[in-house]
Amino acid sequence: MSTPDRARPALTELALVVLGMVLGVATLFVLRALGLWPTGTRGLGLVSGPTITGIAALFYLWAQARLVEAGADAAPVHPPLPRAGWGRTAVVTVLAIGAALGGSMVIGAAMELLGAPVSEQEGILEIVADWHAGTDRTTMVILGVSAVVLAPLAEESLFRGLLFTRLRGCSGRPVAYLASALGFAAIHGNPAGLLVYGWLGVVFALALERTGRLSSAVLVHMGNNAFAFAALLLGP
Repeated sequence: MSTPDRARPALTELALVVLGMVLGVATLFVLRALGLWPTGTRGLGLVSGPTITGIAALFYLWAQARLVEAGADAAPVHPPLPRAGWGRTAVVTVLAIGAALGGSMVIGAAMELLGAPVSEQEGILEIVADWHAGTDRTTMVILGVSAVVLAPLAEESLFRGLLFTRLRGCSGRPVAYLASALGFAAIHGNPAGLLVYGWLGVVFALALERTGRLSSAVLVHMGNNAFAFAALLLGP
């Protein structure tokens, strides 16, 4: 397949992701305008990201089906990834969690030495400070549910289950890894952590590719986030 032939379906897939995210943001805006999504509540704000990403994933699925029906689906039909057995899946998942955490620590240490330390988002740090001060426990619980359960489910469905898998078939593995990792990093809105998020996106995609199971990528994502959340919870 020539470069233009690979580029066209890739752009279509990326456009579906962008449109889905825009639709997710617009949906929450409308709900807030109608008073159905209260503003000024930190807890609800923490689930906004997974909600937007989940809406984007549903839109992606719907749009794909409409393109196929119209005969305009640009991505070629390709066989699904072969599924590994549960034993191999468990091993790959555990190793991937270690790679996610270890790689993140190495990147963080390297950026510290370069004078550009990775930092957590300010809003998260405020929630953690309130937890340690004992002034707000509920929001920290909601943060944990969002970070450890909701975000991995929504983000892996969109960026690995849909975008990575589709791009791998129509544009090749390098494009699939790069685009899905960059998209994943971009939605977090934390420039200081861009390299870490990019690395995590690559590891999550690798877990999916090596096992053929989206559940492996979700579990690796959950394991990584659970470790990070525990560090916030138990840290000074």
